[in-house]
Amino acid sequence: MQWNEVRAVFQSPFRTQTFVVLAYGLAWGVVNWGFISFLPTFLRGAGFSAGTSSYLLFLSAFVAIPGTVLVAYTYGMWSSRLSMALFAVASIACALGLAWMAPSAASSRVAIIGMLALLYAATGGVIAMLSPYTAEVFPTRLRGTGSGLSAGSSKLGGLLGAIGTVTGVISVSTGMLRPALLVSIPMAIAAIAVVARGLETRGRPLEELVEGQQVR
Repeated sequence: MQWNEVRAVFQSPFRTQTFVVLAYGLAWGVVNWGFISFLPTFLRGAGFSAGTSSYLLFLSAFVAIPGTVLVAYTYGMWSSRLSMALFAVASIACALGLAWMAPSAASSRVAIIGMLALLYAATGGVIAMLSPYTAEVFPTRLRGTGSGLSAGSSKLGGLLGAIGTVTGVISVSTGMLRPALLVSIPMAIAAIAVVARGLETRGRPLEELVEGQQVR
């Protein structure tokens, strides 16, 4: 990654899409590492044993696998931009929904697995859509730089999310609601950014996307 290429993605006409990509990647990192990675801790705090927590998470991840089909369909056949926003909003709704359920050892296992599966599918869709979108909104000469920044933003979000949880800014001792609310903020900002300023890439050649940005 050369510095002149880094400067280029932060200059017109690519600056807007760079910030959309960075916001989206950062939001996923915060949710994934500030909430999802701590789900075993949350579940144990709710009264589940370590073995049961792992079992519930395994089943949820397995049930979420068919969601990848929906991700591919919505992004390719419906709208890339709106699909990204939809899965971001779904991630927020699932995180808050799981927290609202206040899962405990007495809660319905089916309901918990179902909500966890939806959360895995939604957040998995967010990160799955980020890579193709990044590749589509940058020209060939900047595609590697854009992809690198996209990956870096998700790692930075993960660092902030993990640090926030570990240091108590998003405390696991208070249950799921506070962490769910706090990690939802960057995801909501990302959803708004992609709706307001994101590019619709479905059915448009890469050359058209790049030229369209240069005209604006």
